Amino acid sequence: MLSQEEFLGLIKAAGSDFYPPDDEQAKAVYADPRSDLFIVAGPGTGKTSCLSFRALYLIFVAGLTPRSIMATTFTKKAAAELRSRLLGWGYRLIDAATKTDLPQSKLESLKAIDLNQILTGTIDSLAENILREHRAAGEEPPVLADDYVTRTIMARDGLLDTKLYFSKSLDGLLGGWRGSTFGFNFSTKVDLLRTIADRRHNDLIDMATFAKIGPIAERKGRDRIQKVLAAYDAAVSDAGVLDFAQLERRLADGLKNGAYASFTKELKAILVDEYQDTNLLQETIYVLLARASGAPLSVVGDDDQSLYRFRGATVELFRDFPDRLKRELGRTPQPVFLTRNYRSAKRIVDFVASYGRLDPKFQQVRVAGKPIIRAYSGAPDGMPVLAMFRKDIDTLADDLSGFIHRVFGGNGFPIAGDKILKGNGGGLGDAALLCFSPAEDKGNRLPGKLRSRLGSLKPSIQVFNPRGEDFAEISTVQEFGGLLLECLDPKNDIARELKVSYEAKDAFAQWRICARQRLRSTGGDLRKYVNGWHNCNPGGGQKWPREVPAIDLVYALRHWFPEFQNDPEQQVYLETFTRQLQAAEEVSPFGGRAVWDSNEPHLHQRSIEHLLRNFLAPIADGSVGVNEELIETFPRDRLSVISIHQSKGLEFPLVIVDVGSRFKTDHHSQARFRFPTTGDLPHTLEDKMRPASSLKAPSRCARDRAFDDLYRLYYVAFSRARDVLLLVGLESDIPNVARGWKRTCSSAGTGQLPIAGAHRTANVTPRSAPASTSPMARLPA
Repeated sequence: MLSQEEFLGLIKAAGSDFYPPDDEQAKAVYADPRSDLFIVAGPGTGKTSCLSFRALYLIFVAGLTPRSIMATTFTKKAAAELRSRLLGWGYRLIDAATKTDLPQSKLESLKAIDLNQILTGTIDSLAENILREHRAAGEEPPVLADDYVTRTIMARDGLLDTKLYFSKSLDGLLGGWRGSTFGFNFSTKVDLLRTIADRRHNDLIDMATFAKIGPIAERKGRDRIQKVLAAYDAAVSDAGVLDFAQLERRLADGLKNGAYASFTKELKAILVDEYQDTNLLQETIYVLLARASGAPLSVVGDDDQSLYRFRGATVELFRDFPDRLKRELGRTPQPVFLTRNYRSAKRIVDFVASYGRLDPKFQQVRVAGKPIIRAYSGAPDGMPVLAMFRKDIDTLADDLSGFIHRVFGGNGFPIAGDKILKGNGGGLGDAALLCFSPAEDKGNRLPGKLRSRLGSLKPSIQVFNPRGEDFAEISTVQEFGGLLLECLDPKNDIARELKVSYEAKDAFAQWRICARQRLRSTGGDLRKYVNGWHNCNPGGGQKWPREVPAIDLVYALRHWFPEFQNDPEQQVYLETFTRQLQAAEEVSPFGGRAVWDSNEPHLHQRSIEHLLRNFLAPIADGSVGVNEELIETFPRDRLSVISIHQSKGLEFPLVIVDVGSRFKTDHHSQARFRFPTTGDLPHTLEDKMRPASSLKAPSRCARDRAFDDLYRLYYVAFSRARDVLLLVGLESDIPNVARGWKRTCSSAGTGQLPIAGAHRTANVTPRSAPASTSPMARLPA
């Protein structure tokens, strides 16, 4: 194959926009092919590029076959990007080789490489592939259930059919772990029980031990959890599917027993991106694969960007990777630190780096010896980090909407001196508002007020925030769901006797009201169509079929909802209906069909019962809603409102971070969002479940872990900005991690903003630094 020099030559020959690895990345890319690697990569340092070049180096220089390389990452979107990078770059290098003086034999070898055989994907998709392609004779291939299916099963079989929905001991335990029974409804129970169902696998919990640990007062509630999970497992098995955690557990168990040798004998390299979001079960899979194959294990990640503790991620696994690999395999990985940020302007990089160093106790949980990130040598200084803090949320919404309007629709916004911030021809898709939560709260929170303010300006600006309101309460969802009910169960006699949650029945009643109002306002063909379903008579002399797929009804009703076709938010809502109907098809013996048979009238009732229970009830009671995976792209002509968790892996030229628009007073109910007084639900679950795992109980208290996670959250938020970073919130002395408070601060006014700069910041000047050295430029009112 190629020499390292020839490989580098191809990179340089591939085009001026194709940059070779820098000196830090080169330590990982050109490392000995037999080496395990521990790559700690700060934001914007090119970790995906580094991983891609490493894989291509192993193929083009080390001579590994593409099918012997497994490269995995955390999300489907990231996996698609990784695969696109590997194929695009790889074939670009092969094309560049034809324009060089490489020997013909090497050219022929390069042309024969089939890069499509590189194994890429999420750990779940790769596990599914291994279990399907390398299963033992007679073993059934796995069928993976998505989140819509598993939540439907948990609601129906785990809670409703067991009648544990009414269990006081279960409610008491879950409410106590959650920290409050306020707002503890059916959907929050489903959320929590699905999380527990996953964590028992993710943390490799011994459930017999789980049932016995904890205070005596918890034992009955823990027993109820066991019964819910047993009912859920039985229903999942009956449906012939596996959830994500069960899929990974099956692979791990098989590897422990020496299965899948046909796969492991070919495996020569394991590359894992976003390793900071790995859980114990996934680590076990990677270790077992490395042990069985002898393949080196290279992991890439950043402990400062670990956001998914609520999904079972255990950031300590990344931080302690060298020790854990040594203990499990007797191998010591080569450490590589990537510190050069290629994404952001220098002032933003300095701001983010200083924020990461702000809290001394946060340093205790970071990778030992980790250097700070820094801007690459050619990075522009950029705008100062900006701040807009106002006395109340209405003033903030007015001024922020005016700012956005002037930047993208006017002559620009003056910043400091002669600086003018302008959109420079870019669309609104160049900007995003990042929030702890994108909830609009019926227009009362900043995202909702921005939607109203921006929509009233001329020209108006629209907001893209499909997760802004409770899905079941969105007007078009209510009307569409109500029309489905009117068609499927026009007399309400089936729904009235249905075994669903109280929340679903209340929503059904409201949906019908909304649907009838839509019928009155629309009338005509829509009323005629609904009446056809009422009477099982399509008209025109046609005969009503014995079976009608509910998807036909969904697509037919869509005709009277032009917003579903023209509005990107509404398109997400329609997709949510279709995804939930697909879930209903998987868990119902009627396969998502309505049956009419005069000879067997009971089939009609049963088929409608299944559609109402499995299709519409989970939407109505909030068990399912808009899934992040449904939001694959963001429209260029709208301002996107995104949760900070959802923003992971994204970047925007202009990033607006809400650092406290909700905090008017130092109220304890909001402490977890800004300055924790105790742990949150994920930390409680760790405390309650990990003693029954090899992970053992965390050594760090729940409050400190909550602080650590908040620092990580805003570290990620601030580092999404490329050119301009704007922090917005209310004028306040309330303790707030996002405003630079250390966890040791206890009195108002002692918060310290992240870095020293040359511009006056918000209305409150931190006492720990003179005004001339505070970090941000204040935007004028």
